[in-house]
Amino acid sequence: MLINTCEGLVEYDKEAKLQPLIAKSYDISPDGMTYTFNLRTDVFFHDDKCFPGGKGRKVTAADFKYCYERVCDPRAKTRGLWVYRDKVMGAEAFSDSPDKVKEVSGFVAVNDSVFQIKLTQPFAPFMSILTMPYGYVYPKEAVEFYKDDFGFRVVGTGPYRFVKWEVDKELFCEKNTNYWAKDKDGSALPKIDGFSVSFIRSPETEFLDFKSGKLDFEKPSVDVYGMITSDDGTLKPEYNFDLVKQPYLNTVYLATMLNPNMEGGKNNILAGNKKLRQALNYAIDREKIVKFVLKNKGIPGVNGPLPKGMPGFSEDVKGYSYDKEKAKQLLKDAGYPDGKGLSLKIVYHNDESQRELCEALQAQFRELGIDLQIEEMLGATHRSAQNEGKLTFWRANWGADYYDPENYYALFYSKNETPIGPNTSHYKNAKVDSLYDLGLKLTNFDDRMRVYREIDKIIFEDSPWMIVYYNQFIYLKQKKVSGMYVDGLGIINLKYCRID
Repeated sequence: MLINTCEGLVEYDKEAKLQPLIAKSYDISPDGMTYTFNLRTDVFFHDDKCFPGGKGRKVTAADFKYCYERVCDPRAKTRGLWVYRDKVMGAEAFSDSPDKVKEVSGFVAVNDSVFQIKLTQPFAPFMSILTMPYGYVYPKEAVEFYKDDFGFRVVGTGPYRFVKWEVDKELFCEKNTNYWAKDKDGSALPKIDGFSVSFIRSPETEFLDFKSGKLDFEKPSVDVYGMITSDDGTLKPEYNFDLVKQPYLNTVYLATMLNPNMEGGKNNILAGNKKLRQALNYAIDREKIVKFVLKNKGIPGVNGPLPKGMPGFSEDVKGYSYDKEKAKQLLKDAGYPDGKGLSLKIVYHNDESQRELCEALQAQFRELGIDLQIEEMLGATHRSAQNEGKLTFWRANWGADYYDPENYYALFYSKNETPIGPNTSHYKNAKVDSLYDLGLKLTNFDDRMRVYREIDKIIFEDSPWMIVYYNQFIYLKQKKVSGMYVDGLGIINLKYCRID
């Protein structure tokens, strides 16, 4: 629940549009390497005993420099070093030798209200990564006062202030009465006195508590969802609460190892046969999978790698849809007329929904004469085998780290091959690499999307992936609750929440 207690320089709003937050304005230099943020002067840290007299103080540029350097300090063990290390000037030197190098030179507190970040080279999605928790600000006093307990005693600037956290039981936050932001009508935020998060191990108990009104929000389990919805995925009329389905930035696809030098690429008939990969793409009936396998808990993956809800997603981008005749012709062109002699094995990690998906694919491929075998693998084993290049053909998914399309196109960049990066298929295309590099230099979003549309065309032709569907985030809420929303990363925002 960090988004409700802590804030950064900028944020994404409900419509996934980048907005100033603690930074009232910002400027990006023409070369895309220097970011200058003009900070608000009316933002204060929460009142807390870490401060003299318990009164929160004003946030300054020095606080951002401290927090961002702490992310880069391996001694702090924040796990966010990757965000800045190869992007910000001096971050790598500082992270390698924090005892000798005293600061990250690229984080500059020009004065109390001006903070500057200098990059080593242009990185167009940089504003997006600043919206992550690694871009939040908190006081040095809290880190030094709470020490090892700091992670359990958050002090931020957000609409709610932390009160207590009983591990595995309950987390409670109350209204920040000194919150700086106002609603659109000029009234004070937030609108509710606080919120609590209950940690209930049993999905059945959780739903019963929600149904009886003890909870205002719940993410239903698979079994609960099946019980409360009709065949078309809508809420049954006897339930008097809201069922909300919205885009979740997570793309589910079938991946294949394209590098013959990796264990999974040896003797992989998919690797050197583009027409065969295209045939499989046309053989997947995504509409049926969403309707009958997922019970309408997803969106057919017919628009490319970007999931619905990601900035840059467009219904006009047409990837692969089910076309049995095209699939049959491509199978013939690939050397497997009517699927004769074609046997494949797909691996998934032990999850019932993944098994059901693979069984549906097995049945659809069988209609074209393709023999698809299914193998189950433990989750941890599956992940390590994928990252080590040991898998040949497998069910995969990618969830966004931040709100920027680059986070998906990075999976097709050859320099990001695993284990260094997220390109698990080891896909290589010189034109894609060149376009990806160009996109990193373009700070104008529309210009960048024109570049990414060119990448779309190439990867549709090369078919390194077989995109199946885009996930949805599904939750239940009481009808009295309004104003809250869950973003595409699955983060619950209560700044504008009301209880009627």
